[in-house]
Amino acid sequence: MDRAGIVINQMGEYSRVKLVRHTACGNCGACQLGDDQKDIMLIAKNAVSAKEGDLVEVSMETGGVLSAAFIMYVIPLFGLFVGLFVGQGLFKTNEIMTAVFGVIVMALTYLVIKLNDKRFLKNDKYTAKILKVLQSEHEGLVPLS
Repeated sequence: MDRAGIVINQMGEYSRVKLVRHTACGNCGACQLGDDQKDIMLIAKNAVSAKEGDLVEVSMETGGVLSAAFIMYVIPLFGLFVGLFVGQGLFKTNEIMTAVFGVIVMALTYLVIKLNDKRFLKNDKYTAKILKVLQSEHEGLVPLS
């Protein structure tokens, strides 16, 4: 998955990048970029020394995108179902407590995912990479030597 984005700020060897909407995007709202007020922000490894304001090409393995989506959506959903199943056994006739227990287990799965965030960031499979600078905000400036 290759996309264009603008470097928002630098964080050591990583940069925060705001992805740019494709011109083919027809504002259908099917994705997060369908609404002007919602930008997709991601953290990408900055091996090309892109600076704030630069337009860059960002890439992430398709398998990594699918795995990340699985981790963020399917695992918590599985946690919800497990919580509901266990809650049904614990609170036999109290459906509200069963539902609350299911939501708590789902929230705990999100917490575990968040606590492992740095581990995912170290894995190249889940990390976006800045491949090249498409247009530098600093073009035309001659570096002093």
